[in-house]
Order: sequence, then structure tokens, then C-alpha cells
Amino acid sequence: MDTDSLIPFIIIWGIPAFMVVRGYLKMNTEDKKSAINDFRSRRFILTIGFIVMGAFFAHLGSLFAIRMMELIGYVFLALGGFLSAINMWNKNKIKSVIILVLIAFPLWNLLN
Repeated sequence: MDTDSLIPFIIIWGIPAFMVVRGYLKMNTEDKKSAINDFRSRRFILTIGFIVMGAFFAHLGSLFAIRMMELIGYVFLALGGFLSAINMWNKNKIKSVIILVLIAFPLWNLLN
């Protein structure tokens, strides 16, 4: 691990995490319950949750040079993108194809 990789990691993951926690703490109890229910929903976990978790593991694996963690992150990222596209297919078919392309293209370049 080098410090040149650690600084962007802290900025990319630390600032949004801090802002989410701060926003959550400022909510009233009814909004907090609503947010928790949204975060626990199957749709959220299988789409946004997998994408964020995959990106985090891929970045963490890259930071510590752990190739297996990086690959697990890519799998979660691809799975979350695929499930997001399926979820979006019912609402807008063009956006679902765009999601697939946006997720598949960078993964294809990373794995080749």
C-alpha cells in the first residue's frame, strides 16, 4: 500500500460516508425509519448495494494489492449493474441498456 493510493481512497469513500451519516443524524425519527426501510429493501440491496459494495471491494483490493478482493468487487459490481438493468427494464428499456453498457465496458477493459 502506498500513500498515493490512500489519499484518493479516503476522499472517495470518506467524504460521502461522512455526509450520509451526518444527513441521517439530522433526520427526524420518521424519516430515519423510512430511510432504514429503503436501505433494507431487496431492490436497494441487489442494485445500488451491490454496485457500491463491488466498487468499494475493488478499490480496497487495488489499494492493498489483494487481487482476490479486487475480483470479488468486480463480480459484485457486474452483478449489481446487471440487476439494475433488469430492474430498469420495466420502466425504461433504453436506460436499462445504457446501464448495462456503462457497467460492462469498464469491467471488460479491466479484465482484459
